[in-house]
Amino acid sequence: MPAACVAPRDDAASTTTESTSPTTTPTIATVPPTTGCAENGEFVERGEVADIDQSPSDATTIGAISWDATEVCEVFTFAFVTSEGAPATTPPGARVAYPEGPPILRIALDADQTVIADQLVETALVDKLYVVRALEGGMFIDLHLASPAQARVVVSSSPARLTLHLQPGIVEHPADPATSDTVVVASPLDGAEAEAAVEVNGYARVDEAEVLVIATAGDEVVAKTAAAVAEPLDTWGEFRATLELPAGDVSVFVGEEGPAGGGLEGVTIRLSIR
Repeated sequence: MPAACVAPRDDAASTTTESTSPTTTPTIATVPPTTGCAENGEFVERGEVADIDQSPSDATTIGAISWDATEVCEVFTFAFVTSEGAPATTPPGARVAYPEGPPILRIALDADQTVIADQLVETALVDKLYVVRALEGGMFIDLHLASPAQARVVVSSSPARLTLHLQPGIVEHPADPATSDTVVVASPLDGAEAEAAVEVNGYARVDEAEVLVIATAGDEVVAKTAAAVAEPLDTWGEFRATLELPAGDVSVFVGEEGPAGGGLEGVTIRLSIR
């Protein structure tokens, strides 16, 4: 039974992050960290956490992210600005959910700009966060969990904010997503069992508008394709690729060719195909 999160503030764990090199130059809203979790509301650890319709909204840009961590509660605050760079009054629509499989909490937003691409967090519950441009439009923020976590969400207006409360959970995950400086494979996880038709999905920040996806069994290439990346100019871009793979042990590489013929750069996952 989840309990309310109330604890003294740990100043050393309180952080606000803003981009130092935004694509545009909006006026960033100052976001003071929020201490403790509100006492009302249910925490969720699987599936959908919240589906929030905020139409109409003047928020177009993810402007600042802050967090405040204690032993029993972590509070992440997301602030938004308008297309003119002023603090927004109404937050965008949002869907917060745990995707099936990886230790990730995803916040999908009806926003189309960001001044933050990613951020190392390193709290007890969250390792890192990525801001990703989605293939279907809009953006999402992935929080890569360091430990099981339960979540709930609160939105507020004037200024526009989305506040995420996290407390320790119990649902363990078998592995973390495979990551490099330029590629994240969110699913499938390294070492997973999979069917012959496998969808590989994640996000990349590469020079080209696509990533290479190459599957090998032993020394033989058994599948190869190029997956489009969603406009990876100002932040990370989502990609998806479907492969037909033979039964047995298969390695799947996702990435790009290095400069001046320097070989392939990216990540590789191992799969057991049924």
